[in-house]
Amino acid sequence: MAKLATYYIENHKIEVVKTVFGKEKVLLNGTKVSEKTARVTSEHHFEIAGHRYKISQRDSSQSEKMNAYEILRNGSPIALMNIESQTSIKIFVLIVAIGLGLGFMVGVLVYNVVLT
Repeated sequence: MAKLATYYIENHKIEVVKTVFGKEKVLLNGTKVSEKTARVTSEHHFEIAGHRYKISQRDSSQSEKMNAYEILRNGSPIALMNIESQTSIKIFVLIVAIGLGLGFMVGVLVYNVVLT
């Protein structure tokens, strides 16, 4: 399961994860409290200490990188930061691309020095 977001609300750990089968789950302290098909419009509802919470994915044009989910507590929005770090795939691809480019340039330089 890929973690999409992690939040802490009143000492409770809320995780939003996506399964291989296209399901999006909300885990409260490791226990599943909601499961829906992963879509932009899917909303998850659960309760903590008498408060009703709703988690839904923001529109991609409105979402910031670190806060792609909107969280409502009793119908009012609350500001929480996603503490789940973003995946490092982009950085890995950048490093590989720079390495290949640098290797190509060094190879051309060595080839020109050896042949001339």
